[in-house]
Amino acid sequence: MTVSREEWVFASVLSVSHGVQHFFMRLVPPLIPILFVEFDYPLWKLGLLVSAFSISDGLSQAPGGVLSDRYDRRYILAPGLALLGFGYVVFALAPGVGGGVPTVALAGIQFDGTFVVMLVGMVLAGTGGSVLHPTGYPLITENTRPENKGKILGLWGSVAKFGDAAAPGLVGVLTLLLLWTDMVFVFGVLGIVYAAFLFVVLGYDSFDTLPSTHRLKRGEADDDEDAAAEPSVWRLDRRLFVYPMLVILLFFLVRIVATKGIDTFIPQFITSVYGYSLTLFGTTLPPETFANFYFTLLLLVAGVTQVATGYLTDRFDARSVLVWYLSISAVALAVLSLVRLSPLALLGVLLVIGAGLWGHNPARDALVSEITPARLEGRTFGYIWSGTQVVGAASPVVIGYLADTTTIQEAFRVLALAAMAAAAVILLLYSNVVYVSAVDVEYDTSD
Repeated sequence: MTVSREEWVFASVLSVSHGVQHFFMRLVPPLIPILFVEFDYPLWKLGLLVSAFSISDGLSQAPGGVLSDRYDRRYILAPGLALLGFGYVVFALAPGVGGGVPTVALAGIQFDGTFVVMLVGMVLAGTGGSVLHPTGYPLITENTRPENKGKILGLWGSVAKFGDAAAPGLVGVLTLLLLWTDMVFVFGVLGIVYAAFLFVVLGYDSFDTLPSTHRLKRGEADDDEDAAAEPSVWRLDRRLFVYPMLVILLFFLVRIVATKGIDTFIPQFITSVYGYSLTLFGTTLPPETFANFYFTLLLLVAGVTQVATGYLTDRFDARSVLVWYLSISAVALAVLSLVRLSPLALLGVLLVIGAGLWGHNPARDALVSEITPARLEGRTFGYIWSGTQVVGAASPVVIGYLADTTTIQEAFRVLALAAMAAAAVILLLYSNVVYVSAVDVEYDTSD
């Protein structure tokens, strides 16, 4: 079915917010080669900065989901993005104010004042960024028709990857012109300004930002009474929600090991393993900029792929889309971790990883939304992403430690195994013992 103008407008506004959040979420990894040289921090410690964002993000998403199902999401989404931008303002100020912060020792490990301030900034930013998933997915459900959800989720995921791509791309270019601290400070301030703009835009009457529990105030009592009368998911056939959602949670937990590892260390991987530089118009770009250029292309392909995946998801079984994409990305990751590649071959493998490891997101999100009752969608996504981000926070530290003690290429073999394991987990959803749709249950009952 054709997507209406109203649906496209709403989806575009919401997707830009997703892109802004992903831009900030990916802003530290492109800086790692710079921070590695400037502060001489080991890779595991720099990975801890990414982990701090993930942990605070994860711990905040579950309560954010509960709030999203109860209160106006406009008052959750915009303030959260403002806090996200403020966290990066703090991060940018760390080298200047860190000298006045005492060194902290934990388990015999020293953390200087600059690093402590950076950690605080990442905790604030992660807490602010946590609002996107618990509010975004139910907002899409409330403002789009079910038959168009795959397409809208494709746009939502695609713009997020464009935000991801903008981070290494802008860092790679702007660090040639500005101090990284000035650059990050400006980004943080712009994030706060955007949050204020979003708050105003979401106030338009044409956008429905209230959860279904507020429909009583709009004269839609019958719908709410029907929703309240629905039995608990724990009293229904557990193959409808409980069992498949446990499988999906396991999938998220395994998959994020691969995605967090790639997000955090691909720039460092390309810089240390290959050290390629690039000459454009008489200007030689250093290996760090070259690596961020390749990382940008990877994420751009991931974004473009998600648009196509949205259309595939409206036509084919989301489980099949997930298995194929993840299997392809696992093979590409294995090649990356085992073979030394030419510049062109390296780019090709990275693009396959981007398309496979993130291109499936619309199918993933549509599957979760299909299984989840609408009244539980905010908290379901919140709980899933809480567990996922907290567990995934270990990946940058572990992969960084493996890279410090062996080689970064050997560490990436773990990421290939994680991608293949994620595909294997989705295969469980083909079993009738684990998952049946509501339509199948109704058919069996009437038969």
